[in-house]
Amino acid sequence: MGFKNQAGLGVSNYYGARDTGGTVGIEDSDGSNLVVSVQLTGQSINDGYMPPVVIPKGALLRRAVLRVDEAFALTGTSPTVLIGMTGSVATNGIILTETELEAIGTKVPASDGEGTWDVASATGVTAAGKVALALGGTSPVVSSAVGKAVLVLEFVNKAKA
Repeated sequence: MGFKNQAGLGVSNYYGARDTGGTVGIEDSDGSNLVVSVQLTGQSINDGYMPPVVIPKGALLRRAVLRVDEAFALTGTSPTVLIGMTGSVATNGIILTETELEAIGTKVPASDGEGTWDVASATGVTAAGKVALALGGTSPVVSSAVGKAVLVLEFVNKAKA
């Protein structure tokens, strides 16, 4: 592994080529709509690394779509993959279930968002924050050898200066 944590501050650096297949990026932002694409693989979920993409304050999640091209292998009791805001992924984000990640195809996740990422939120995101990833459930394990998916998140974000 190319991770190093030499300072002991909880900050790691990654050296060398990184080919986990896991990325996140803004696909489209026209001043009103923001489309974020989160590429997932078994390896990227295990690494837990997410490139720094920021969801702006006030953005409201309108919908999420999950496309699974290669089934993941999850074990544990009710394992889930959580995608949301750094520091509060479990309370402000989307929950992807084992069933959703182990079934090939395009689907709308059962989760309509949690907290400020809820599609029915009255405020939208209350503070700008980076997108993060975490595992949920009891003793969750994701096989790093299999699994490929894309989670597309569509936000509305229009601020008047």
